[in-house]
Amino acid sequence: MPVRRVLFVVVVSALVALVCAQLSVHGRELRVSAATTRVLVDLPRPAVADIRSTASDFGSLTTRAEMLGNLMASDPVLEHIGRRAKLPPDQIAAIPVVTSNVDRVFREAGSEERAGRLLLAGKPYRLEVQAKPTLPVLDMYAQAPTTPEAKRLADGAVTGLRDYLRALGRKQGFEPGEGVRLKQLGPARGGVISSRGAPKVAALTFLVAFGVTACLLMLLLRLRRGPRAEPAFATEEGFDPPSAGVGVLGRQASPRGATLSPAAAMPGQASLPLSPPAFGAPGAGALEGLRAPIERLRGLATNGGDWPNTTRVLPWMIAGFIGVLWLVPFDAIELNASMPVDMKLDRLLLPFLVVMWVLTLAVGGAGRPRLRFTWVHAGVGLFVTVACLSVVFNAADLNRTLELDQSLKALPLLLAYLTLFLIVASSVRRTEVRPFLIYTLVLAVICAVGTIWEYRFQFNFFYELSDKVLPGFFNVGAAESSGVDSLGRRVIRGPAGHPLETVAMLAMALPIALAYAVHAKDRRGRVLYGLAAGLLMAAMLTTDRKSALLVPLSVVLVVAYFRRRELLRMAPLAVPMLIVIQFLSPGALATIANQFKPDSLTANTVSDRAADYDAVRPDLWTHFAFGRGWGSYQPPTHRVLDSEILARVVETGVLGLAAYALMMLCVVAAARALIRKRHPTWAPIALAGAGAAVAFLVVSTLFDAMAFPHAPYIFLTSAALLAAVLRPSEPEPGADPA
Repeated sequence: MPVRRVLFVVVVSALVALVCAQLSVHGRELRVSAATTRVLVDLPRPAVADIRSTASDFGSLTTRAEMLGNLMASDPVLEHIGRRAKLPPDQIAAIPVVTSNVDRVFREAGSEERAGRLLLAGKPYRLEVQAKPTLPVLDMYAQAPTTPEAKRLADGAVTGLRDYLRALGRKQGFEPGEGVRLKQLGPARGGVISSRGAPKVAALTFLVAFGVTACLLMLLLRLRRGPRAEPAFATEEGFDPPSAGVGVLGRQASPRGATLSPAAAMPGQASLPLSPPAFGAPGAGALEGLRAPIERLRGLATNGGDWPNTTRVLPWMIAGFIGVLWLVPFDAIELNASMPVDMKLDRLLLPFLVVMWVLTLAVGGAGRPRLRFTWVHAGVGLFVTVACLSVVFNAADLNRTLELDQSLKALPLLLAYLTLFLIVASSVRRTEVRPFLIYTLVLAVICAVGTIWEYRFQFNFFYELSDKVLPGFFNVGAAESSGVDSLGRRVIRGPAGHPLETVAMLAMALPIALAYAVHAKDRRGRVLYGLAAGLLMAAMLTTDRKSALLVPLSVVLVVAYFRRRELLRMAPLAVPMLIVIQFLSPGALATIANQFKPDSLTANTVSDRAADYDAVRPDLWTHFAFGRGWGSYQPPTHRVLDSEILARVVETGVLGLAAYALMMLCVVAAARALIRKRHPTWAPIALAGAGAAVAFLVVSTLFDAMAFPHAPYIFLTSAALLAAVLRPSEPEPGADPA
């Protein structure tokens, strides 16, 4: 894009983002203060300090204290509290916390209580009262936009409750002083607890508005300019249409890595020199002397053949990061340093990849990263945008409940997923996608072998090797291979943090093996890819999870839908594959099959998932469109949701759930046309991408897939490789009739 158009896009996007940032904080109270005080509940004849008091006396006073705490949430008491605190009573949210006879760790709010608290969340003044479990003491926590208001609310809660009890006593004929006594243990103390909500929300809004506006403007400019024809080039399969070219000047790497000149790619035109002119000759000046190293850097970054036969640094860095995703438990590896965010290994490595991507983009050249718009980009971008908007629109409520920082800390990981997707989709050439898929399959097979080894010998070499190789300033979490869960199932993690995450990883690699198996031209290829598929299946079964059967079944159904005849020709391999699976993971298949019996389906994991649907109903109806905010619904504050679909409904609403499902459906829709073309190069790639998308969608219904980073990283890498094959507004890759 010309510099003039780039400046236009940047300036207009910045102006729109500034306006949106101002509107996002205008008229919204994003400052929070708090105050606390304590109240002693006693009898007219002091019993707390009386040595003659018995345990039953203290028990009676404790029960009365809890009753008074619940009473403070009633409207009549709030009328007195508001009058004393000089605040509108209808703007005070009073929340009693039940503590008697229930351990804190076992308490969980029911749907009705949860719905009531959600209705109170929008009020600017908050009063929380909690009785001590063993003492007649009430802890009062008041929250307001300013510190004086918070103190007045805390002190007014005590005096307001006294006024109500005094008025109630007179109405019932009691003399003053005959009821319980409320003694405040010192005046309320408080201060500001959140003063940076406004700049945080404004910054987030600016970034979201800038990104969305810039993407829309670039898309409009591209549509106005129309599709640009690019030179064609020859491949091993024959002559490819113009959509295959990646060079701006027609320079393109052949399958053997030899560089074709523009004259070879565009007959009839004069050839341009492939090597840069010799700048820096005597007398050329100091400025000319700097151009030679710049041109050498450009050649190192953008020239060379296709990966892995290339000197380009960026593809090798991408391959290294993919290797970390498959073989390293990076989410359990953290830098031993105090930082504002968790410094996991992936967040330490990804910035190096980003810097190299930016440098390669800046130096230009024929092989520079190219940002293209496809339907896959649209699906991923829409989901990330809705997730960010869910935080922007709910910023005031999240700030009042002190969950805004929690949501803002969850967004960087989502942006890391998006960043990896954009880097892979823009940097990997179409002719490099197949080698990257084969490389991914090899890594998945190694992961499967290591998982089977852990199942057979109770040794996780992914964690052990990472602990031995990494320097001492990294902390590597431990993996207990001999542990069992509440149902007695072995905990087999592989390089992941949870057995279900391992299932998700291997299930998204399974379509690669099946796609190339059904497209193999000889028996050797079908046997090798079939063996890889068998290893992946055996490794999934070692986790003893029901998902190890359900998710691979969805992948097989996708392949069967598009390649029924080819899959039937592989039927003779089914029996040997079952024998291999049984040998590698003895007893695993029978263990999983037993879990599908009717009496086993009523076990805790199934009943808990069924209860989750009713539990999220209040959150859905109170935050229907955009949810309560990305990353705001997290344990231990809230219940554990074992379904990513439910988590999306709660955190991003119906729009977020639709965008999440659309992200996977866009991958399938974009791959469908290429699959039906049956091109020997592009069809297996598209089939592998569609199978991975369906696997990730099925996984999302079975557990909270986005809570474990391996699965979304691998899915978005697969989607990015598919996007690298697609070309917008250009002819589709040609078909090879079968």
